[in-house]
This record gives sequence, structure tokens and C-alpha cells, in this order.
Amino acid sequence: MEPEADTVALERMPMTMGYFRLILRSFGDTPERRAAIMAGTEVSEAALGDPSADISLFQQLRQIDNLDALFGQGWAFDAPELWNPASHGAIGVAALTSPNLGAAMAVITRYGSIRAPFSRVFRRSGGASVTYEHRLTVALAIPHWRTLREINFMGLRSVIFAILGRAPREARFLFACAEPAHAPRVRQILGGQVVYDAAMTGLELPTALLPEKSPLADAALNARAIEELDRIRESLGRPQDVRGRVERLLSTSPSVRLDAGTAARTLGLARRTMTRRLAATGTSFRELLDGELRQRAARLSEAGDISAAEIAERLGYADATSFSRSRRRWHASRDTP
Repeated sequence: MEPEADTVALERMPMTMGYFRLILRSFGDTPERRAAIMAGTEVSEAALGDPSADISLFQQLRQIDNLDALFGQGWAFDAPELWNPASHGAIGVAALTSPNLGAAMAVITRYGSIRAPFSRVFRRSGGASVTYEHRLTVALAIPHWRTLREINFMGLRSVIFAILGRAPREARFLFACAEPAHAPRVRQILGGQVVYDAAMTGLELPTALLPEKSPLADAALNARAIEELDRIRESLGRPQDVRGRVERLLSTSPSVRLDAGTAARTLGLARRTMTRRLAATGTSFRELLDGELRQRAARLSEAGDISAAEIAERLGYADATSFSRSRRRWHASRDTP
């Protein structure tokens, strides 16, 4: 059973900006709706236009909450762009150009966490069927993870449809939660068999379907897509990339008052590993945290007439005295040769 508890700290996991942009484009068709979808996410227009920008899982979940408030749960089924395998980047390309359905599912199992770092996929063979179990790596509320799963399952269905050339009637889409009010819409779009109150969340396919050849098989293109996925996955473990992930986590978190242990768990790293990799780049978590706090303090000071006590409160300090001590430390570190 997947976790249902919701904690803000664990929601601060880096996410791709791609889905955020697609959802905004699909539903933000008026200035009023666009503003409502962006409300509380703290995603800037500049970030939306930056192809290298990422967001946090916290921000993605805020967007989901906004869509739920506007349209009710199940809105994702009205956004065909989210179903398109091409929307999932190199993973979608690698899956579609695989030689057969089994190989496509192997790509998704191995590399899926690159696009959805809050989740891991595990293959479980049961003779006549194979189950691809989806497990959360962070605790999320049911409405949040169910929406994320619905989007994921729509993408999987599109891949299977493209390979089989027909709807995957034999597929079973499993949800480890109670049946929601929009279940009829889920069944209408996913087809196959949608099962709620299941023992796990995942996709079950007949083993006999896995050898089905893909009409889009392309060995050269597949090799290039796999090479790109390997590069991305490998880069996640490099010291410089870990530094970038920590910096991104701090900059995208609504509250920057993270401790090293929470940051490491959010990034899926052991604290010692994070510390070692940051040291390899000549820095530490404390230095990065101080840098982000210093920048936020400067922006608040420049924004207008705001007292040191107010800045301290917004930055999560217990009082103005603690903030003053931090400022002295920042200036001392700058003056140190």
C-alpha cells in the first residue's frame, strides 16, 4: 500500500517544468484561469520561459490543487497533450522505438524516475501476467498521487496503443485507493480494466503481449534515446550535479529553512553522500543555505520598506536577533580572504 500521509518537507523534491507548462497551456486559456492555475505556486514567468528551469514537487502539487478547485478531480483526462508519449521526453522516444512492448516497458521501468523522481517502478512476473508496480518514494495525499498516477497511466496507455495498434483491453490499471467520483471518466479514457481498492498501484499486462513488435521500432533512434537517458541518470550522481540539485531545491522551496538531513532525504541521497559530493565541489550545505538566505534577504530589502524583524519572520528565523547573527556571519565569510 502506498503512503497517504502528506508532509511539506518531502514535497520539496525537484520536478521537471514540462508537465507544469503543458497543464498551464491546456487549461489557462484566459488570463483569469491562468492566474488561478499559477496562484501560490511561486513559479515566475521567467522560469516558464527558461528551458533549463525546474520546479519542486511542492509547486507541482499546488498547481494540481488549483486545477482541482477550478474543474474538480479528473481534469487531467481533458488534456490530451499529457497523454502523448512525446510529452515524456527521451523516455517516450526510447519506449516507442523499442523493438517490442516488453522492451518498451523495460525502458519505462528503468528510467521512469528521471521524469517522475517521486516514484519507482518494479516489475513483478506472475506467469500469465506481468505487473509493473508503482511505489511512491515520498508521502503524498491520495488526491495528489492519484492525479499523478492518472497522468502516468494515460501515457502508458498511449505507448501500448501505439505498439499494439489498438486499445489495450487486456490491461489492468490498479489503484490502491477507494474509487473516486470521476471513476467513470477514468474507465472511459483508460479502457481495459480499472481496479480500485487494489493491493498495490500499478499496471498489469498479459505476458503474451510483451513480444508484440513495435511498428515504430528504430534501432538507431532508440540507441540515441537510451544514451541520453543514461547520461541524465549518470549526471544525477555527479558532485557538480548534486550541488545544482541542492541549489535548485533551496531556491524552489517556499520556505528555505531546510536542514541537511531533510534536504538529503528529499533528493534521495544519504546525508554523508550529499556532504561528500558537495565537498568535492568546494562547498557545503551550510554555505549553500546561507547563500540562498542572503539572496532572499537582499530581495526583500530591495522590495520596499520592510523591517529586519519582518525579513527574519519571512525567512523562518525565530527572531530578529537570530537573523542578525546570520547576517554578521555572511559578511564575515565575505570578508575572509
